[in-house]
Amino acid sequence: MHHSRISTLMIDCMAEDFDAAFDFWSQALGIKPSRKPAANQRYVTIGQVEGPLNIRLQKVEQDPGYHLDIETDAMKSEVARLEASGARRKYYIRRWWVMEDPTGNAFCVIRPESKGFPRHAQRWDDEM
Repeated sequence: MHHSRISTLMIDCMAEDFDAAFDFWSQALGIKPSRKPAANQRYVTIGQVEGPLNIRLQKVEQDPGYHLDIETDAMKSEVARLEASGARRKYYIRRWWVMEDPTGNAFCVIRPESKGFPRHAQRWDDEM
């Protein structure tokens, strides 16, 4: 008998942008890491998030890889918060924003999709 489950979503970052990515994703996900990565450290765990993690496949015509979807009940406020942390808007599609972290990794800001949202969601005070 054994057990298994998804444990990690790895975000690949260019070496020259690694510190910026560490700071951005820590802020974006509301995780307070126990320490900063060492200069020669290749992998660093930012922390853990609670709640459901949906795993989806998406057909694409180019640039295959992995990305995160961040769900929110306040699209404008969340996009502004992420921009203040270093993200950039790429484009708007239907009902969501495609954005980039400081290293150029794409992620999406979407409307709530998780059952029971906002349970297990990070709470942010809007300062806008």
